[in-house]
Amino acid sequence: MTWIKKIKASLYALGSGVSINLVGQFKVSEILVLLMFPFSVQKNDLRDYPLLRKIVYALVLLLCFQLITDLFVVNNSPQNFLRGSASIIMPILSFFVIFKMFQDEEAIIIFIFFTMVKNIVFTDDIVDSEMSYFKFKIAPILSNIVYLLVYYFYKKGNMKLLYGTIFVYCVVCLANDTRSSALSLLISTVLIYFYTNVNVTRQKIIVFCIAGALLFQGVYIFYVKSVLSHELGGQHSLEQLQRLDNPYNPFELLITGRGETYVAVTAIGDKPWFGHGSWAVDKDLKYYKMLLAVHDEDLNLKKALEKDQLVPSHSILLGAWVNYGVGGFLAVFLIFCYLMKAGFYVIARGQSLTMYPIVVIMTVGLIWMFCFSPFQHLRYSVPQWGAMLLSAYYYLKYGEDNEEEEGDAEQVEETTAEHVVY
Repeated sequence: MTWIKKIKASLYALGSGVSINLVGQFKVSEILVLLMFPFSVQKNDLRDYPLLRKIVYALVLLLCFQLITDLFVVNNSPQNFLRGSASIIMPILSFFVIFKMFQDEEAIIIFIFFTMVKNIVFTDDIVDSEMSYFKFKIAPILSNIVYLLVYYFYKKGNMKLLYGTIFVYCVVCLANDTRSSALSLLISTVLIYFYTNVNVTRQKIIVFCIAGALLFQGVYIFYVKSVLSHELGGQHSLEQLQRLDNPYNPFELLITGRGETYVAVTAIGDKPWFGHGSWAVDKDLKYYKMLLAVHDEDLNLKKALEKDQLVPSHSILLGAWVNYGVGGFLAVFLIFCYLMKAGFYVIARGQSLTMYPIVVIMTVGLIWMFCFSPFQHLRYSVPQWGAMLLSAYYYLKYGEDNEEEEGDAEQVEETTAEHVVY
């Protein structure tokens, strides 16, 4: 049945590039999930895969908080209520379907390949400038190419080409104002090198973290100097750095680069317990004006009123709190912890897996995604990347359990043989 999983993976990847209007926007890939779900779920799944069960339960908990906030606290419109519910129900179904689909390693590679094809064929509406064209069109294509190359080089044991490929791509990303991709891949590369070349101990991890922090600051200083001297990056990065009091402080750049996340803290403070509700509109432009202040921009009231300005967050974790209060945040934080448990388990013990570098990259990418990506990523990207982590985790864990059982069986046989001899 391997070929069926490959077909499903290819169709799912291609379908994620096409949207249709039902109750809000649905991707064709989500329609496929709805069709495949009854045939993907088995009665023992929740028992056999505890982390999957915990993630599903956490999503159900998030759905409960969404229902409470939208129906009883903010009296949300039926459309926003249904859109909010769909954004939580779909990842529940997607985790099941994609996890089952990704239990075949070749299906994951097929998915990555056809995701690259999808990014070539389809272009998101968000692409409206030279900078956004690279970030949202070219970078996703190159990222998937890099994943495939990294997988191939690791499988062949050619680590020099693996590191070289990632390094070149990081430079390309920095040169085109796509810093988050470069940072994630840089951290991933360091983790791959550390866990494949070092006998890991607690002391070495501490030293590694300190050395990594110093290395990051050194690379960051080099990056800032290069941008300010017009040797690297584009106009967007230059303008961001020029408006900082201390451009060599990476936290200042993080605040101005992810101003929505900073403003979300204020929105949380205004309604900390139950949140603002699904697709909450910033009716008096309070948070929109704060965001403009962070970006050092003037208010264009006509432009601001052209469409509804939503309460900003640009963070899955904080977005859950903004929308559904502290309960929503705790539910999403649990999902994050379960995925990190799977990811770091594989990072620490899964060097024998050919998927190892991809799992490392996805784990680091999920950390960034939960902290600094829009809440809608919980619906789309998190089930995809999370399913890769879970499939590698259970492949490794059940493989180890089988080895232990075989070892115990051999030991029993040896002991029995000794008794017979005596």
